[in-house]
Amino acid sequence: MKLKEKKIHYNVKLLRGYGVSISLKNSKIILKNGSHDVTGERESEEWFVNRMPYEKIVISGKGYISTEAMSVLSENNRHVILVDTYGNPVTFLEPVRSSLTATKYRMGQYDTFSRNVSL
Repeated sequence: MKLKEKKIHYNVKLLRGYGVSISLKNSKIILKNGSHDVTGERESEEWFVNRMPYEKIVISGKGYISTEAMSVLSENNRHVILVDTYGNPVTFLEPVRSSLTATKYRMGQYDTFSRNVSL
């Protein structure tokens, strides 16, 4: 159900194609999309992580994410999701929970999810 005059925005950035990358330079997260099929051009964005408008970054394609970028994204509660070419999730990078209760809760969610996927 959609409310009238309510803008829905999910704050997700999709990076796809050959050569996608997430790196860190001068305290900024650099998001590079894969090369365009026809023109060969690559779209690139630079953000200070605390000003980045995305809560989640989805990667589909061949590329890399630097360990420095993973660390900074994790510290700032940003999620990175790796999917295969069909859109099926391969792995998730989520920030480490500081409380044991939250960690057990999250592990229970993954356990439930893994049981449902194997059916």
